[in-house]
Amino acid sequence: MRRITLLLTTALASLVLIGVPARAVAQTDGITLGAVALNVTDIPRAEQFYTEVFGLVRTFEFPPDGEDKDLIEIGLGRPDQPGGMSLLLAHLNNDPLPEEKNRYGRIVINSTDARALADRAVEAGATMLRDLTSPGGPILLFLSDLDGFEFEIYQPPPR
Repeated sequence: MRRITLLLTTALASLVLIGVPARAVAQTDGITLGAVALNVTDIPRAEQFYTEVFGLVRTFEFPPDGEDKDLIEIGLGRPDQPGGMSLLLAHLNNDPLPEEKNRYGRIVINSTDARALADRAVEAGATMLRDLTSPGGPILLFLSDLDGFEFEIYQPPPR
């Protein structure tokens, strides 16, 4: 009886030790932190600050080739440092931000399967806020977590 108990305990421990890491890796494969996004009142002013203070450079703008007055969002980064800092500065409208949200924008998470990751987040209690995906473009899904903090799941457009 003692030997059977020992064998069962060893088998169960082996399954736990072998099964958990494999499952955890499969669930997070293809997911990286993409950027932190800040809601700002004046993109050119904020860009000047972050480029002068931190040495960041503009890596993209949306809409592409827009004039500064028409910018909705820009990306700043350090292209000379792969995997380095990435900051998004966005100004989507002139509505005042709620007081509790005035210092936070959103977390951007890169994924190779944005929709599956969003589905998993919703199943875990997140709320889908909006889908800004356009045909042929990147997948842009905005959700809020259990505490109401917004995050974006981004999947690059197909090549």
